[in-house]
Amino acid sequence: MDVPHIPKIQVTKTTSRSDTRLVDNDEEEQHLGWQRRMSKFGVTKDSSASEHKIALLWALLASYLPTDVRSIEKFFVHHVEYTLARDRSNLTPFSAFQALAYSVRDRLTERWKDTQFYFKEKQVKRVAYLSMEYLLGRSLQNAVVNLGLEDNFGTAMKNLGYQLEDLYDQEQDAGLGNGGLGRLAACFLDSLATGDYPAWGYGLRYKYGMFYQQIKDHCQIEFPDYWLVHGNPWEIERLDVVYPIRFYGSLREVETSQGKKKIIWEGGEKVLAVAYDTPIPGFDTYNTLNARLWSCRPTKEFDLGSFNRGDFYKSIEEKQSSERITSVLYPNDHTPE
Repeated sequence: MDVPHIPKIQVTKTTSRSDTRLVDNDEEEQHLGWQRRMSKFGVTKDSSASEHKIALLWALLASYLPTDVRSIEKFFVHHVEYTLARDRSNLTPFSAFQALAYSVRDRLTERWKDTQFYFKEKQVKRVAYLSMEYLLGRSLQNAVVNLGLEDNFGTAMKNLGYQLEDLYDQEQDAGLGNGGLGRLAACFLDSLATGDYPAWGYGLRYKYGMFYQQIKDHCQIEFPDYWLVHGNPWEIERLDVVYPIRFYGSLREVETSQGKKKIIWEGGEKVLAVAYDTPIPGFDTYNTLNARLWSCRPTKEFDLGSFNRGDFYKSIEEKQSSERITSVLYPNDHTPE
């Protein structure tokens, strides 16, 4: 299948994202008009003067975050104090990693949103890459290197008393894959982003990922890897992106009042699929793709009637049944099923 190639996303030297120029090689596209730039903020030719004024304010405030060493230090401390509600006296190495990850994600989010706007404006065809697993691994170092900011982040962290390499080691692996297939899927997304292709990755957000190992009595012992125990600073929970999914049941043919035949799906089990987005940055490009992982939730969290009748297990049966779909990464290929 031929995949449409898109040009690299280029940004003007100014830091204002109202002047973000997502251009190609066409000379005409290099001179974007005011109307096109302001369309990012909901302004059309029919908008009122008040709406133009509001959009202008949004445009002035929606600027790219500075990437100099001093600014990186400032935003790191900001996330320590306001995102994590900590200060220097109780900042652990892992908390320092979290603050750094949020600082990096802020810069990824800027590029991610502009990439999606560009795709929408150009009405490009997108590659939808589906995989049962994504062995993404650690994201911090990959993101910093792809942003071209490893030197600046390294200097900023050193000034604040940390070594960037030590903070890399604090990250928990996103064990959403079982080996070669999962790693290959993650590499595909990296390559699509770096090659400036319009694409999205789709998969499942397992709560328990690939196992981790310990050596006890000279033997290797495997334990479940609950990689989300401390949260995931890279993902964006989309509680507004929820779809009902049905399993089982039966089909029945009925006749409508207009005399037409209609198929009705009855019975079975229904769950909710909730989206979690993770930005996937390309190397040396502003093209930032998206990995959308789905988590299963019940349509009804708690059956109060069963609970009041003393049947506690029945009251949470639906919740447990739905959540097990994305609870555990499926086993390796040595099992028959």
